[in-house]
Amino acid sequence: MAVITRVDGILFKRAMQGGYTWLRANRDRVNQLNVFPVPDGDTGTNMLLTLESALEEIAAEDDSDLSRVTSQVSHGALMGARGNSGVILSQILRGFSQGVGDAVSVDCHQLAASFEKATEVAYRGVTKPTEGTILTVARAVSRVTVARAAETEDVAELMQIAVSAAQRAVDETPSQLAVLREAGVVDAGGYGLMVILEGFLKVVKGQPIGAVEARAEAAVAAEPVKVGAHALETPEEGWGFCTEFIIESPRPGFDRVRDELTPMGNSAVIVGDDSVVRIHIHTLDPGALIAHATAYGTLQKLKVEDMTRQHREILAEDHGTAPAEAAAEGPAAANGHLPLAGIGVVAVAAGDGFRRIFEELGAGVVEGGQTMNPSTEDLLEAVEAVQAGSVIILPNNKNVIMSAQQVLGLTKKPVAVVPTRTVPQGISALLSLDPGGDLASNTEAMSAATHNIQTIEVTRAVRSTGVNGLKIKHGDVIALVNGKITEAGGSEEEVIDRAVESLGPDGFELLTVYGGAGVDAERLESVAGHLQTKFAKLAVEAQRGEQDHYPYILSLE
Repeated sequence: MAVITRVDGILFKRAMQGGYTWLRANRDRVNQLNVFPVPDGDTGTNMLLTLESALEEIAAEDDSDLSRVTSQVSHGALMGARGNSGVILSQILRGFSQGVGDAVSVDCHQLAASFEKATEVAYRGVTKPTEGTILTVARAVSRVTVARAAETEDVAELMQIAVSAAQRAVDETPSQLAVLREAGVVDAGGYGLMVILEGFLKVVKGQPIGAVEARAEAAVAAEPVKVGAHALETPEEGWGFCTEFIIESPRPGFDRVRDELTPMGNSAVIVGDDSVVRIHIHTLDPGALIAHATAYGTLQKLKVEDMTRQHREILAEDHGTAPAEAAAEGPAAANGHLPLAGIGVVAVAAGDGFRRIFEELGAGVVEGGQTMNPSTEDLLEAVEAVQAGSVIILPNNKNVIMSAQQVLGLTKKPVAVVPTRTVPQGISALLSLDPGGDLASNTEAMSAATHNIQTIEVTRAVRSTGVNGLKIKHGDVIALVNGKITEAGGSEEEVIDRAVESLGPDGFELLTVYGGAGVDAERLESVAGHLQTKFAKLAVEAQRGEQDHYPYILSLE
């Protein structure tokens, strides 16, 4: 085989496929090593899903331009990153792309320099880097390849040097991290990175992907020994909740998001830039973290996992028993819902914007609201579809509460209704969900949270009438404050101002304006800007609700 002296976009894509294929074969081995932070999902699976997202970005591409391919891979990895190790892997790929720059292809010297940039960016993405982890392995690879790049023009030879350096660094991780020594394992993330580099090497040496896959199947035959998380006891305070989400175009910018969210937990990996930020934090209070983060923009790809529960299930599995809490609360949810500690949520909402908000906060959504109330059957189907042991329903409209309550006698699942009368109340209730709580305590806490929300709904009168001492003409702008018509006039700004003033805005901190389907982004920002100027003590946010009938829905909290 001819010596390969340069890496272009086509070779890099094939190498990525090789790394993915080899990691897939070794995923269970990597997962079994997983120990810190425990359990944080499964390291091998998280890294595999991150690579899968990166490859999906270039699946239809056959581009020889390395700069374009690495840029797409970087974006795909960031958007699909899972877990601490997956987010760091996405930063390694992002740094590699930055190292490549605008080069169509790179030689060994440039390849080593790109490894060095990858390490730099990955370290920068972690607030408090821990040695003995994937970061340490990445640094060992970059240092050795930079030092040895002048010795060879053969990319395969340099990749062999990289893999050997990774193997040595992985073997040394227990001497750097006490928790690894205690569990008797090497670092899972570092081992996963070494496996990916091995897959790269196989392709660069000329093995076709099919051959790598065949070897992969053979590698799966050996059953890994249960170590890692199986060797540790759950600490008294628990492991907390692994909380992840993305914010696109955060209003305060990347630096402020990172500075403010980092102290809200540990193992924080907050990466990205002013256009998109990926957040991964372990916290004992995910509700507070999520509520704080929503002030920066809409959360996407939200995932909250109870690591204490996961670890107890691992330990129970070792003893052949089911953990008590799992037996009581039923199976974990899937399909994008957020079954924290076995609790799923079904919310009623109208408007694509509100649907997205609820789905990103982990709820299953039933379409409905004013003029379009869902039936009991609609709600029952949604409850049964949620893969959780118990379910909370948020009606978000006074006319839906009774239909929701009928579901309780029609399903075998434990179901509770939090009688939310407006969509903002529903959002506040969902943000108050306690991942570690039971159905009764969550129902009580979420109901209490609705009392802190004041809702203003702005629409136009469909007929002339008199109500609450107001003379209303057809076409007038009217405001309903917590469901009662209290203001009417010819101008939206005028009516909104009076409605906010009637609630005593000095007693609140946040005013959120949800724009309806007929309100464009410019108009929404204009209304929010006006309110920020008039009520300077309030923090004013603008969100897309995209609801019909109500150009604006506002919440004060």
